[in-house]
Amino acid sequence: ESTGREVNMTYPHAWRYRDFVIDSFNADKPFDHFVQQQIAGDLMPAKTDEDWAENLVATTFLAIGPKNVNDQNRVQFAADLVDEQVDATSRVFLGMSVACARCHDHKFDAIPQSDYYAMAGIFANATTYFGNPPSEYGSFRGLQARRQSSLLVLPVEDPNPFDKSYTSNELASLREDMEQALQAAAEARRNRNDPNAGMKRARTANQLAMLSGKLAVVDKNGQPRSYCMGVQDRDSPRDARVLVRGEIDQAGQFVSRGFPQVLCSTPASIDSNSSGRLELARWIGSDENPLTARVMVNRIWQHMIGQGLVTSTENFGVTGQAQSHPELLDYLAVRFVESGWSVKSVIREIATSRVYRMQSTFNKKYHEYDPDNTLVWRANPRRLDAEAIRDAMLSISGELDPARPRASEVAKAGYTRVQNGR
Repeated sequence: ESTGREVNMTYPHAWRYRDFVIDSFNADKPFDHFVQQQIAGDLMPAKTDEDWAENLVATTFLAIGPKNVNDQNRVQFAADLVDEQVDATSRVFLGMSVACARCHDHKFDAIPQSDYYAMAGIFANATTYFGNPPSEYGSFRGLQARRQSSLLVLPVEDPNPFDKSYTSNELASLREDMEQALQAAAEARRNRNDPNAGMKRARTANQLAMLSGKLAVVDKNGQPRSYCMGVQDRDSPRDARVLVRGEIDQAGQFVSRGFPQVLCSTPASIDSNSSGRLELARWIGSDENPLTARVMVNRIWQHMIGQGLVTSTENFGVTGQAQSHPELLDYLAVRFVESGWSVKSVIREIATSRVYRMQSTFNKKYHEYDPDNTLVWRANPRRLDAEAIRDAMLSISGELDPARPRASEVAKAGYTRVQNGR
């Protein structure tokens, strides 16, 4: 729920994506559709405003993640933002890191640098909205955050419960304060010879950021708007240029937008008027793409058994670990697709299997042959997560609340700071 990196700013609207993920798994939403929503939900058809709102929230997947909001170079910031999107998408859904080829080709890797920029061109045609109020001043202090980020307005009324509403008098007072702050900023710019000009400009800049942050998130009547994070495609899509050694000041030739060649039997077909993001989403979440299914069932197996059939869960390539049970992985992937991409069906099949019910009894003979239990000849003893221990204690005491919290404490703290002018 934050940007990380040098200046760690909160994502006050990330909770909507958390709720989307929880609801999707609880409803056993087909995983292929779940994937497509996160990569290109804003480009998918929607029958109702509620469906459209869900699709927008789903694209928060591309908006969250680490960002250097203090970066003073807008070109570098944009390149790093796209790199994070390419990296997350390829590792999470394809089990491979396309981002490794950002700077140069790798001798033993099937992903050339041209493939990286083919995917980068797809994401570079989207505007990312990751959490600050839609104002030229913004609540993030970083230069690039103010320039490149705001919030997506939801098509349904669903305001954050921590958002503040203003009376007509309070709203008029805020607007008056804003006008005075703008006048003070203009005066500070005119009087540059004033020895205190620098201090005055900093003070008015902070005041403008605080006031604009309050005004930008309410409508003309002072009522809070409903926002989310996410992405939106820009007009007039264009291809990306190869950056030699990944350096923004060493731009090379243009590369047509496309998908990793090693995974495609034929080159991707992307219309010149399309960014290619919807095509990418449909290709990744497709019955014809077995890698997505294999990566997901491997993750499910890891959570239930203790280690994946491919232990390098985000690297199915030549530099990752070999499959311990190739035929089993193939079987689970095929069953997953045949079930209509039902996650619960895979969980049910594993939970009712012999391997899930095995004991953790030690066997000296088997241990000598397979000390790491790679072949799963016994159950893997595992530590219980801290969250599960906490829930168990609350359950025993009768104090466990199974209801999902509305919004988040991080969001609450962030809004409190804004409203208090900090």
